[in-house]
Amino acid sequence: MRTEIFLSCIIFLGLLSTPTFAETAQSPKGLDHPGIKWDWKIKAESYTFDVTTVSNYDMKNVTFNKTSKELLFLGNSTHGGNIAEIEIPHNLIGGNLTVMQDGKTVSAIIISGTNSSTIMLKFNQTGPSITSVMGTTYLPEFSSLAPLVMILSITLVLFTLRLKKF
Repeated sequence: MRTEIFLSCIIFLGLLSTPTFAETAQSPKGLDHPGIKWDWKIKAESYTFDVTTVSNYDMKNVTFNKTSKELLFLGNSTHGGNIAEIEIPHNLIGGNLTVMQDGKTVSAIIISGTNSSTIMLKFNQTGPSITSVMGTTYLPEFSSLAPLVMILSITLVLFTLRLKKF
């Protein structure tokens, strides 16, 4: 009985000595401006693609140019040390990606995943900026052939099933 009372007192005192107030969140070292995530719906042909951007500056708009296989990101920054991370589905644009900042080719980190490419970009420009990402492939351009291929595949499967019965 004494042991139970002693242990209860220790637990009670431990709970009283634990801080109950949250600490102030601190931004990571070297990043004075936290990032904001935007999800953009890009319409191409009869498809809608989700392009995600995370940046520490204001991303105003994203447009898609089908003929040049290019995404244009309009932004505006009031500070230097801008960082952006852009995730683009392979089905929208893919292949070799080229990143340009205000008409000049820039070096960016491009990581190709299974379904999308992630582009990491860092620049020091303040004011308005235009970032463009150009790809070498635009997969929905073959969307008119997809139903034909599907019909031919189903016909071929049905035909081979009928041949096995004979």
